[in-house]
Order: sequence, then structure tokens, then C-alpha cells
Amino acid sequence: MYAPRTQKTVAGFVSSMASRRGLGPRKFSFASAAKAQGPKDSLEKTRTELLDKLGSNSAGKIVATSEVLALNTSLPHGKVFTVRPITSWIDKLAGQHGSPGGHSSSIAEAPLPGKQYQKRDLVLKTMQDSYTEVILPFKTDKALLEEYINVDGSLRHGKIMEDLDAMAGAIAYKHADDGKPDSSPLTIVTASVDRIDLLKPLGVSDLRLSGHVSYVGYSSMEIFMKMEEISEKKPGQHGDTILVARFTMVARDALTGKASQVNPMLLKNDTEKKLFQMGDDHKAKKRVATDSALTKTPPTQAERFLIHDLYLEYSEYDDPQSKTKKPDDVEWMADTQMSAIHIMQPQDRNIHDKIFGGYLMRLAYELAFCNASVFISSRPTFLALDEISFRKPVSIGTFLALDSQIVYAEGGDHHSFQVMVKADVLDIKKKSRETTNTFWFTFSNPVKGTSRIIPRTYAESMLYLEGKRRRKTGSQLADASRKRLSLPA
Repeated sequence: MYAPRTQKTVAGFVSSMASRRGLGPRKFSFASAAKAQGPKDSLEKTRTELLDKLGSNSAGKIVATSEVLALNTSLPHGKVFTVRPITSWIDKLAGQHGSPGGHSSSIAEAPLPGKQYQKRDLVLKTMQDSYTEVILPFKTDKALLEEYINVDGSLRHGKIMEDLDAMAGAIAYKHADDGKPDSSPLTIVTASVDRIDLLKPLGVSDLRLSGHVSYVGYSSMEIFMKMEEISEKKPGQHGDTILVARFTMVARDALTGKASQVNPMLLKNDTEKKLFQMGDDHKAKKRVATDSALTKTPPTQAERFLIHDLYLEYSEYDDPQSKTKKPDDVEWMADTQMSAIHIMQPQDRNIHDKIFGGYLMRLAYELAFCNASVFISSRPTFLALDEISFRKPVSIGTFLALDSQIVYAEGGDHHSFQVMVKADVLDIKKKSRETTNTFWFTFSNPVKGTSRIIPRTYAESMLYLEGKRRRKTGSQLADASRKRLSLPA
């Protein structure tokens, strides 16, 4: 993996993590980063190995602690790489009403009226240029741990998801920067979360969160991130990988709203070329998956037979004249619904004055976790978040309606199951309700097999098939990652 080139480049991201938790800016220190090696395998299986083989060649890591220090987070040309707003909400309100005091200092703040911006230059960037690494010393910093600790003593996965989204945005802005303070401003948003896999339990230990741009299209950037344990005995070396994630970020011109070309990537060796090709392959696979989605094409023949078998089964249970009673280990999909409504507050906004995507992920995860807990009558184990697309931004002041449902569980000896969370934006002024995201989570019962879920309508059957598809694909990806990392299945 690459090491960060400058302290100031990544300071904005870590300081934004601190500010949204009320801890103030973090303290930073640097040390050397180690180089990890791994065996070669197939394209998907060797992704992490290729990242490890990229190595590190300069100063190494940033340590986030709970100490409150004054910190200059801007670069020499005055830009800050952060997805959190620099100005306060009250200053924005004052500016909207013509009061003095409102100001803008972030790379991605709204363009200033009347200001003459220069055309953006395209600069060849390497994968190293966007690399960002943050150390989270949970074992030694009790104040930091207090912000993440769960009721059972583990770390809150929803908070980690927030950090991943914030880090992906910071990495994307870092790659897109052309080094000129008067360049036309960019708006970079999370287009999709392609995959988050938890490869082993997330316990309380010192963790290294790192990532960089691994692929660029015309206006899109794939961000690869991973989280590793830091060994107490060998703190300078890369420990076990706990989590891997891929995000896709998209750049738009803040003045016109049109897609904006991002800096091309200079590939320095064969390893980087293979890694870049992986990103291109992922993009192609996403297009194929979109074209074969159940919202566009009918189920396959095997899936149609499955739907018919399910119909015959639930018809037996529904028939009042039938002697076949629904078994205790079978649950109707409709009976697993759970909902929540949240007010979207300015404290959770990003630099574009929309609700921070990582916050939406956390809310969805926590509802899914609650639903999963009720389903298995105990605390579930989180395994993965499948691909989600951010269809539309969520505005401050709107209501977010979250609807969760267990959509797929094989039952019997199978421990894992799929939970869907649909996020709708309620606008009381427009009297509208629009879906902004659909989240797909994989959980597991750590103790025993689960009940079996059965749909009763065609719409529920489509959700069932979607959950089944995602579970199969996700299981293959997770098993490949565990095999490469020599982790137990």
C-alpha cells in the first residue's frame, strides 16, 4: 500500500472525523509503514494481494487521538480535502439573509457569486498520490473508543461505515485536485458503495484504515479501502485484514452540474496496470448486473420454478381446509417488516449541504441490525453490505423513512440471511415520497440456523430472488477473500 505524501493533505479528513464527534481536531504523528506480500490468484481473489504488492515508499501513518489541538488542515494553495463542511450552519443561515460573516474555504464549497474561475487542468496522478492512511488507536485511547464502543464491548459497524464514506470522499477530492486555488470547483458525490465485506470479527484493537483511487473513468473514480489490525508486538507491519470496501465516486462541475473529467491515472508498473484493469472489469460487471436486474428482465427459468414451488407451499399453509400447518421455523416475509423515521438535521450535512451518505448508511445499518436481532432473537453478526446506489441527494430538513424487511433466509442449518432497507425521502412541502437508496445487508446467527423466509406475493418473490442472488454472489466474494487471507471460512 502507499504512504501519504504530506501530512496536511489528509489532515482535513481526520479532522472532519473529529469534528462530527465533538472531540475537536485530532493529533497526528508519523512512522514508517511496512510492505506486505501475498500469493497470486484469480482476478477477484488477488485484488488485496495486488494492493499489498504496491508497497509503501515514504513516511507512513497518521494517528488519530482524542487530544484537542489547533491544527492547520489546509494545503499551501488553501484547499482542504474533507467531505465535512468548514463553515457553521448558523453562518450559512446568516449569509442567506444577507448578514456578514458567512465564508467559504473548502475545496468543494459552493462557487462564489461573481468570482472568475480558471479552467481545470488535467494532471497525471499516480495511485500513490491519493493514498490516505489513518490509525485508530482504540486500545490505547479510551476517549476515542468511547465514541465507537457498542453495548456488548465491540465496535459499532455503523460508525465505521461513516468513516469509510468520509475517507472515500477525501481520497477522491485528493485525486481530482489540480493544485490551483482558482480552478473551477468540483462536486464529488458517492455514486455507489460497491461492496463492504467484514472478513473477521471487529474487536477492540488498534486499527489501520487505508485506501486510494484504484481506477478512473471519465468522471468516476473507484476507491479501494481496507481496515487492518495492528499487532502490539509488530506495530509497523500490516496485520490481519478485517474489512475491505470499494466505493465509486463521481465528479461534477459545481457551476454547470455536468459530469466533469477527473485527472487521468499514470500506471507505473504491471501490478498497477492489473489493479486498474480490475476496476474496469468491475465497472463492466456492474453494467451486466444492471441489465439483468429483476426490474428489467424476468426471472430465469430456474427462478420461475422456485417461485412456483414457493407458491404451492404457501398455498397449503393458507388453505383453511388444508391439514398442513405452517411450521414454527417458517416465517412470512410480510411479518418481518420494521420501520423508522428520522429528521434530517444540519449537523449531519456534507460540504454540499446535503445529508452525509455515511450517516444514511449508519441509520440503515442500525435499523437492519435491529430487525435482524428480532428475527433471530439474539445479536446477529454483520457480514457484508452489498452494492447500493445513491439515486438522489437527501436535503436538510426532510424526513427519511426507512423500511426494513428480511428478504431471504434458507433456514435449516444455514446461519446467514439477507436484510433489505429501503430509504425514502418525505418532502412535506411537495407532499412527495421518493426512494433515495436501497440497502442490502448480510447478517448471520452466530449460534444456530435461522427460520426460513417465505414470500406470499409476486412482489415479495422478486425481493426473495434478489436477496438470493446477492447472497450467492456475496458468499463467493467473501470466501475468495478469506481464502487468500488464510482466514477460516
